[in-house]
Amino acid sequence: MNKKVIEILSVLIHKMLNDEDLWRKQEDVIIELEDQGYTIENISEAFEVIFSEVISVEDRDFYIDYEMPSGYNRVFTKVENFYFSNEIKSIIYKLNGLGILSADELEIIIYRMMQIASVDDLKADLVWDIINDVVDDSELMLTISAEINEFDSNLLKQQRVN
Repeated sequence: MNKKVIEILSVLIHKMLNDEDLWRKQEDVIIELEDQGYTIENISEAFEVIFSEVISVEDRDFYIDYEMPSGYNRVFTKVENFYFSNEIKSIIYKLNGLGILSADELEIIIYRMMQIASVDDLKADLVWDIINDVVDDSELMLTISAEINEFDSNLLKQQRVN
């Protein structure tokens, strides 16, 4: 690996640390790097290094404490930090902070969110669908809808009309 590839890796890692999605913005980043004078060969090698490590989710990345109520201090795993946007993390923080879901329910929601985020772009409407599948209590759903501004109140109306 030559010096130029290492420089490109530094740029790519910096972008990742700033929550930029290199996979979706790959073309723009390549153009940006070419404009800075890097060759496509060096850029390709750097991207290969970045994307060569397959990130998979294993059971040990999650834990469930059936005794503990929601609102506990939960830390995102490395994998979750990689896949969850700031908006999604904010929803999880708010949901946890409400203290109305059991730890089991919250972990199931996060687990299902992770399943989607690892293959697709996770947005608030998908999170709402997941919560709606896990939480059976309509009163809790009303509280969640009212307290978490990322959820459009129309989502609640659409989900509960069955």
